[in-house]
Amino acid sequence: MDALLCEFKILNAKNIHLTNSSGYLFVRCYLSAGNNKRVRVDSQNVSLSGDLSWNELFSLECRGTKQSMDMITHGTIRLELRWRSNTVSLFGNSSQLVGRAEIPWRGAFESPNMEIERWVMMKPEKKNGEKAPSVRVCLKIVVPSSGGFVERKVNKWDESCGCCHGDCCNNTCEVSDVFLMGAALDAF
Repeated sequence: MDALLCEFKILNAKNIHLTNSSGYLFVRCYLSAGNNKRVRVDSQNVSLSGDLSWNELFSLECRGTKQSMDMITHGTIRLELRWRSNTVSLFGNSSQLVGRAEIPWRGAFESPNMEIERWVMMKPEKKNGEKAPSVRVCLKIVVPSSGGFVERKVNKWDESCGCCHGDCCNNTCEVSDVFLMGAALDAF
């Protein structure tokens, strides 16, 4: 069995031009899980009146055959920058797409430290003559040593209770981290 730890960090956004500023932004991520499947994760909400910073980390522990690891490394992360109003309507509180982009994991694998940080220009949903919205992200790949992952210990996902800690009585997850372990690799 091969293993990788794929980390994806959403840092901040710029060039956001919305007609209605009484809501908040969030980033919706679709992470490759192999076999043409993706795992959807939403970031925390950020007020449009703030500095548009998330500094939020998503971590995916990938275990499988060499072939399944190759599918991950050749996959992409699909990003959607979305806006949601502060007010709730009769039909729920759905979000609107502001822009979208795809980032290949390959860039991180081919970088010297297996880590890249860059501004990703989003394809805007509505063309308004302004600069395209951009989101700054960091991709990092950690390869395990013989004793486990080099960088840090990662908690396992327990699908029976939906938690991300070792036992259901003691939550050991950091609030800012979202761990998408085993659920993403059910496809393998």
